[in-house]
Amino acid sequence: MMITMHSSLADRYLRRAQALEITLLVCSILLVSCTFLDPKVLVYLSVSNESARVVIGLCSVAIFILATTALVVNWKGKATEHKKAFEALIPLKAECRRAQTAENEYKNEGVLDFNEKCSLIMGTLIPIPNSQFSRLKSQHERKVVLSKLISSHPGSSVFLLRFCLWYGANKKAWKARVTN
Repeated sequence: MMITMHSSLADRYLRRAQALEITLLVCSILLVSCTFLDPKVLVYLSVSNESARVVIGLCSVAIFILATTALVVNWKGKATEHKKAFEALIPLKAECRRAQTAENEYKNEGVLDFNEKCSLIMGTLIPIPNSQFSRLKSQHERKVVLSKLISSHPGSSVFLLRFCLWYGANKKAWKARVTN
């Protein structure tokens, strides 16, 4: 579950960082190109020189605010940290599966070593924000159920399977709410 959560957070923060960077880049390009506009173009567009200066000034302030926001929220850094957590958890999951299938090979000492290794690695990971835990857990559970549906109905449309999953879960939730 933590692997899914860190993967989702890494993807989300990376998308946000890229959207912010692209917005900054496009706005900066437009602003720079507007500063070199010929006054004849402004007359053609029925814009006075003063109005153009005000708009360019406001756009400059907006770009500065966006750039400062990018520094403060640090979405790219958060994406990197969650990706590192995801990559650290993958080998642990594989080793845990090996331990489960080969119980006799993992004596008490091996279990203690594995637990110590897990504790060390888990202590270095960026935490999952409490405010996002429930939503991320729900996303993980849907992913697991959807994966099972795809395995049992391999020719079906993933969109249709998602819809069936959504509809069935909400129908059950609604009935449970009404009867309680």
